[in-house]
Amino acid sequence: MERIQQPVYTETNNCQDCYKCIRECPVKAIKIESDRASIVKESCIFCGHCTQICPVNAKKIRNDLDKVKAMLQENIPVYVSLAPSYYSEFSDFSTQALIGALLKLGFCGVSETALGAELYSKEAAAFLNSKNSGIYISSACPSVVDLIRKYYPEFTGNIVQQYSPMLAHGQQLHRWFGKDIRVVFIGPCVAKKTESDDLPGIINVALTFADLRHWLDEAHIHGDDDFGTADVSFVPYTAGKGSLYPMDGGMIQTLSDKEGAEKVFFMNVSGVKNIRDALMGTENWNKNSKVFLELLACEGGCICGPGTTVKGRSLLKKMAICQRGEQIEKPIPLLTDNAPADIQINYCYLPSENKERVWSDDDIAGSLRSAGKLTPEDEMNCGGCGYNSCREFAIAMLNGMAERQMCVSYMRKVASDKASVLLQKMPSGVVIADENLKIIECNESFARLLGEDASLAWEARPGMKGSDLKKWVSFHKMFTTVLNTGNDLIDKDIIENKLTFDLSVVSIQKHKIVCGILNDMHQPGIRQQEILKRTRNVIHENLATVQKVAFLLGENAAHTEAMLNTIAESLNVSAVYENE
Repeated sequence: MERIQQPVYTETNNCQDCYKCIRECPVKAIKIESDRASIVKESCIFCGHCTQICPVNAKKIRNDLDKVKAMLQENIPVYVSLAPSYYSEFSDFSTQALIGALLKLGFCGVSETALGAELYSKEAAAFLNSKNSGIYISSACPSVVDLIRKYYPEFTGNIVQQYSPMLAHGQQLHRWFGKDIRVVFIGPCVAKKTESDDLPGIINVALTFADLRHWLDEAHIHGDDDFGTADVSFVPYTAGKGSLYPMDGGMIQTLSDKEGAEKVFFMNVSGVKNIRDALMGTENWNKNSKVFLELLACEGGCICGPGTTVKGRSLLKKMAICQRGEQIEKPIPLLTDNAPADIQINYCYLPSENKERVWSDDDIAGSLRSAGKLTPEDEMNCGGCGYNSCREFAIAMLNGMAERQMCVSYMRKVASDKASVLLQKMPSGVVIADENLKIIECNESFARLLGEDASLAWEARPGMKGSDLKKWVSFHKMFTTVLNTGNDLIDKDIIENKLTFDLSVVSIQKHKIVCGILNDMHQPGIRQQEILKRTRNVIHENLATVQKVAFLLGENAAHTEAMLNTIAESLNVSAVYENE
């Protein structure tokens, strides 16, 4: 069996290990391995948020366009289930033009997913009327359903036990137009791809609006094209209030006028973080009340989904959906004789991979120590690794989801320790200074070369951090020159305290930080090394001069030869004329 690529994945070659995806992922379903982030399918709710915030576009949404194009080449009718948020996405197309464009691409009919939403509302209202007091959660958003099933198992029984509007509409289309037809959903949602993967007999493929936009551009189809679409319309008819579903609160508007709705408290929350906050403390709610929660993973509703191309503008999008609702005439009743009678499903708990094991305090403490967190004071909780706290990061390491080099403070300390060890082991005197010539760090060799006072200062404060370099050396202007110009000074002879030194000053960070390397020319090893280096330089310069002279001599000889040949030829020509 062919392995299906998951709906959201990482293009590992593009990943820059910035950890922004971890920081932004509401369920931390990101695994770092060899400095690259991958998505853990068993933990992911496929909200698609990481695809929106990745700074280098390493998080990708699976492209199913080729699959749909191949499907259209078969001799089987293919229908479109078009999400109602199309009205806020394709503002450059009229409704008739968009239907005409889809028909031109090869589909045999276009229907509104909002019809499934209306069926969903009808069944949800009946479900609520049959229930006593309690909290009930909408199943319209597959990301929310996965969130509950994987991370809040205690609420799994509270989910309304019926298919989402997309799946309900798919069943309608099969009942209306034949069980052998193909159905392609097009909308703003990434999680719909997981639904189509799980139930391909109802929805064969789920595309995003971004997919459709790319396809239209590829086919050179535009909103102002004439498709002869005056008579085209949605099949089998246009939806009514179901077109409000893509807004947060839109579902409630379709439910609030149903029979028995006056006995239900309706609430809507959008955004995974807001949903998680809302679910906290629900055990203290009034046990005698009946509450229906419309939960949508995308803040602002489906109109702000990751599969859209028009980002932001949530207020304008909501206004467009509301205007669309006002334009719709009195809705035609559902084709109850042909509509699927059963859209029920039982949702069960799906254990998340990174929630299975509970670690002891000793395990967590050991994990913290491996990242240099030896005491509670070492736990900065800075969030640089992407996790909310050092303890959460330690648990992620135990679960194999994180690596200790993700800790910024740990890596900074490692780098600093390595640099300090190397600095102190160097025989040369080394000093690092900032743009104000304040010493950032120096080794003991540098202080010893400057004399007894500097050595005492170094012993009192190893590294002499913050000390004024101008106080210790007379050649500080060389440091200033490198800071101002950005050009390094290499192998300059200087005299300090009647001793001759070889000095090199190089930029570490141009105009900000410089490094000085000082060698005592009176040291035997240094002197011998310097003599060899300078001898090599003299030989190299002499050879370059000889080569240059040889080149000039050769060029001059060739030029002279050419002139003599020209003169000889002239004399020969003159002799011929004279003989004639």
